[in-house]
Amino acid sequence: MTLSVNNLHKSFAAPVLKGINLSIEAGSIHGLVGENGAGKSTLINILMGLLEPDSGELLLDGNVYRPLKVAHAFAAGFSLAAQELSLVDHLSVAENILLKCLPNRYGLLNRAQMIEQAQYWAERIGLNSVSITQKVTDLSLAEKQLVELAKALSTAKKLLILDEPTAALTAPQADHLHQLIRECAAKGMAIVYVSHRLQDVLSVCDKVSVLREGEIQFTQASSCLTVPMLIEAMSGSSQQHPHRRSKAPGDPRILVQDLVTRDLPTPISFHCHTGEIFGIAGLAGAGRSELLSAVYGLTPRTRGDVKVVTAAGHVSVSSPSQAVQLGIGMVAEDRKTQGIFAHKSIAFNLTIAGLKNIACRWGILRPRIEKQTATALINQLKIKCDSSDQAIARLSGGNQQKIIIGRWMQAQVDILLLDEPTRGVDPTAKNAIHDQLRQLRDQGATIIVVSSEIDELMSLCDRIMVLSNRQSVATFDAGEWSHDIILQAAFSAYNTTPSLSVN
Repeated sequence: MTLSVNNLHKSFAAPVLKGINLSIEAGSIHGLVGENGAGKSTLINILMGLLEPDSGELLLDGNVYRPLKVAHAFAAGFSLAAQELSLVDHLSVAENILLKCLPNRYGLLNRAQMIEQAQYWAERIGLNSVSITQKVTDLSLAEKQLVELAKALSTAKKLLILDEPTAALTAPQADHLHQLIRECAAKGMAIVYVSHRLQDVLSVCDKVSVLREGEIQFTQASSCLTVPMLIEAMSGSSQQHPHRRSKAPGDPRILVQDLVTRDLPTPISFHCHTGEIFGIAGLAGAGRSELLSAVYGLTPRTRGDVKVVTAAGHVSVSSPSQAVQLGIGMVAEDRKTQGIFAHKSIAFNLTIAGLKNIACRWGILRPRIEKQTATALINQLKIKCDSSDQAIARLSGGNQQKIIIGRWMQAQVDILLLDEPTRGVDPTAKNAIHDQLRQLRDQGATIIVVSSEIDELMSLCDRIMVLSNRQSVATFDAGEWSHDIILQAAFSAYNTTPSLSVN
């Protein structure tokens, strides 16, 4: 199979794709990289029949390929694992995996066959610790991403498109996926691999194409490329981002003492200082997100306490509303369902947490102040948009993430809890978010960051605590850590090497 993309153009309010030429061949893994907004998603949507091009053509084995809907792409043997998950939360894992090809007999669902087939794909993708009869709504984000990948694999015949497939996965889970897609390619499948994890792209792909502002900058063998070369081609400049701090952290600001919840049975204690970025590392299922939720008061505690140090003394945090009153803001892992108000404006999303700062003393909102405030934050955070009135859903993931962080800046909180703050954003946006977090830290903010990427934590944080099997096993100061030491600690509390999706 050969899929040829010839002189493809697509515009919305402005040109998005400008004369794209690509050749995707059977038995190869073709990387596609670019900043958020470069046109990657638009190209993928055209290949999958979700959008029609304005001009140009697609050829499949020399014949015109013009998918007008997803069913046409599916019939051609194409499958997509989307970055924004396309799962039905209230269906089971098995039903989601086989949603496009549920086995039936005389129009009636063959449940036994469905369970058998779904179990096969779940095991192939490494989803071993989850019951396939379990509802998807009860899964973690990493587990949901594995379900999305299993669903795509179950239907792919000729072309498998993976859009940010490892964004919510840990390194072991990503390694397992990479080995699996290498096996698929060796059997003759063509794979398009889209990711902001550039080292992964270079290690797994045969060729890499770089998109910038809707144009292909080059297509080269991955063996000839380096991460700095990709970043320069994506952004138009090479980037160096030193991260060392200018001053030492201050006094303790938040104290977590012997914290126990239903999901965290072993007491966890730690403290964070004023002017410090504190990282939390661990494997999927180690309890990182659960710990942040408990600190914020979202999850009931069975033991222990979370206290904020104020001028009036130590105050316990018992609920999210009280957390906000004490100056704590939280950015959840899944921005699509837990972060943005998709159909609302950028201004609404930026100011919703700090309405008191744009209201008059009688509680009436002042639209002019709202717009001025939003515009100032857009400029400060370098958010790429048309205006503050634009719907946030129209923005790239990196710009949406900046807005969620900006929301808490506008609310004037000085303690930030961040769960995967750069998931699915391009390297340029990631560096911009990191720079903003360092600036907030140097201004006296206390920041707690959960990330699946150990390298990100080592680059960003002043200290890193490692969770393993839902307990705290080690805390490292800057300079004491290495990737291997942190990973070893992350595995240390398991009797055996844990499955790739520990629940």
